[in-house]
Amino acid sequence: MDPGELVFLTQGAEAKLYLTVFLGFKSIAKYRIPKPYRHPEFDKLFRYRRTIIEAKIMSHLRILGLNVPAIYYVDPDNGLIIMEYIDGHRLSDCLGVLERSSVIDYALSLGKQASIMHKNTIYHGDLTIANTIVSGNKLYIIDFGLSGYSRDLEEYAIDIHLLSRSIEALYPELHDLFMGYFWKGYAEIAGNEFTVKLKDKVHDIRLRGRYIEERLRRRIMHEKYM
Repeated sequence: MDPGELVFLTQGAEAKLYLTVFLGFKSIAKYRIPKPYRHPEFDKLFRYRRTIIEAKIMSHLRILGLNVPAIYYVDPDNGLIIMEYIDGHRLSDCLGVLERSSVIDYALSLGKQASIMHKNTIYHGDLTIANTIVSGNKLYIIDFGLSGYSRDLEEYAIDIHLLSRSIEALYPELHDLFMGYFWKGYAEIAGNEFTVKLKDKVHDIRLRGRYIEERLRRRIMHEKYM
């Protein structure tokens, strides 16, 4: 691949992803798409703001030692982030074929990383096994497009609720094993007292399923139409 060449990979609700080479490194270019249904000034502000927040949070998490892609270049005026390419497989694609020991290792790793993230008042916003990549013996967290800063326990609980739900949907037979070790890893960082409070909040969210689904829908619509 020639430097600067863009190879389209996929498109989500808010952004297109391209494979490229930047300063000699295989990279991902994430481009937030202008939306014609949004007021032009709001659209520009939204793309500018979300680009800065996403890049800031990813850089912050790298400093904290989490496995997230490194940020190479940010152009908020054009809604562009160029970041490290992680060569691996999404956990959503491979969890079912992993050895039990590997499932446990990745669950512990994700628990510890999520705990550090929340301890530093950061929520992911879409923490699912589709947004994690297994590369060698490391588990990376990706796609911080809906992330933010908050001290609200419910934001952290929503992260874990989404993770739990994503495993239930794809690998129900591995749910209890994965989440059991996820919580063990989480408690190693956060401590038992905070972890118990968070578990209770996650349980509460499951009981309020319709309310939480509506809250998530409103958050996504706010991001969409801001």
